[in-house]
Order: sequence, then C-alpha cells, then structure tokens
Amino acid sequence: MKKTAILLAAIAAGAGLNAQDVKSSYSVTTDFTYASEYVFRGVEAAGNSFQPSVEVSVGDAYVGLWTNNPVTDGENNKIDVYGGYKYKVNDALSFEAVGTYYWYPEAANGATKDSVEVGLGATYVYQGISTSLYYYYDFTLEADTIQASVGYSVPLEAIGSSVEFSVFAGTADGRDWAPDSGTRVFETYNYYGFDINIPYKLNDKAAINTGLHYAANDAYFDGSAPDSNLWFTVGLSVGF
Repeated sequence: MKKTAILLAAIAAGAGLNAQDVKSSYSVTTDFTYASEYVFRGVEAAGNSFQPSVEVSVGDAYVGLWTNNPVTDGENNKIDVYGGYKYKVNDALSFEAVGTYYWYPEAANGATKDSVEVGLGATYVYQGISTSLYYYYDFTLEADTIQASVGYSVPLEAIGSSVEFSVFAGTADGRDWAPDSGTRVFETYNYYGFDINIPYKLNDKAAINTGLHYAANDAYFDGSAPDSNLWFTVGLSVGF
C-alpha cells in the first residue's frame, strides 16, 4: 500500500508542476480518500481502505489512475488505469465513452489477475435532476453490466457547500467471473443503492469530501448469500 501511495504522490507532484507551466492545456486532479469499505457494483471487495488517485484531463478527454489499498492484512490491492472522452451535445445532454484496465497485482491461487472493460453512457439533466444510463462490457470476464442512476444536488449556502444525493441500480451478467481459476463461473446478479456526498471547498484548488453510501445485491458468488453494505468515505481533492 505504501509503495502505491508514494508512486501516486510522485506522479501528482510532477504533473502538478507541469500543469502550472501549461495551465491552459490540461488540468490535474488528485484525490486521497479513506473508505470504511470498498464496494464495487454492489459487491464488497475489501474492508477499510485508502483510495488515492490522480486524473489528467485535456478538454473533454481524460486519463487516470485509481487505486484501492486495503488496511486489513490478507486483502489485495487493486489498480484501475482508465481513459475516456465526454461529448456534450448541449447543456442538458452528454455522452461518454470509457475504457478501464483492472489490475490485481497480488492475485494468487486462481484469483483474477486483471481484466479489460469498455463502457458507453449518456447523461441527461432536467431542472437540476441528473439521469444516467451506462453499459459496460468486460472482455476478460465476458460480463455485461447495465447501470442507471438519478442524482440531485441541494445547495448549503450557509457553509458554501451542497448535499449531493444519488440512487443507482444495475444488473451484471458474467460468463467467466473467475478466468484464472481454471473453472468457468456463470453468475447474473442485480444491485442497487444510494450515495450521499458533501463536498466542502477549502479554496480554489482543494476540497474535502465526505460521503455515506449503501449498496445491496442478490449475488451468490462462491456460495455466499446476497449481501448489503453501509459505509462512509472522507477524502481530500486537490486540483492543479
């Protein structure tokens, strides 16, 4: 975990210095978050974790590195390398294409080592209510995922912040959930949940983000029963 955090800090520092020289060309955002649990698409993947990340954007295109570093011994790190492009049709409608490489550097004993996923989505905003629909396909897991979400932000003018509410629901259908195990695992499951986030701006470049999250699923991976999770996050975001 320490090596990953140091690597991200070095990348962020170097990118930040360059961003100051060519400010109009691109922007850099770094994020250092603590999560009481790591839940991905309704399924708990790790317990207490640090989640440092860095993203570089140029116009409507972006690339980034996101990591999950569990505090608990015996839980593996995860690294996401991603990139995408957003196309804004007008003030209400936008489309997005994204690709992600998921890497599990400590995977062993048949656990999934990595996978590649692409996604397409659309977002429509009407009277402050944001609705999104995304489709993802993972080539390694042979998995299709569809997720819909609805979000709304309530201003907190007294403290210069806001409360951001969102609810989501999705379905995932995989034909090879454990590609490195030697056995094909078929599973289709549904999930749903909500996110409540409160960003507090410290200055023009930094903000503290706190969140409360909930997710539930009806999956039966490895004989486990459907599960639900409630967790919180707190983090610092810095832009250059």
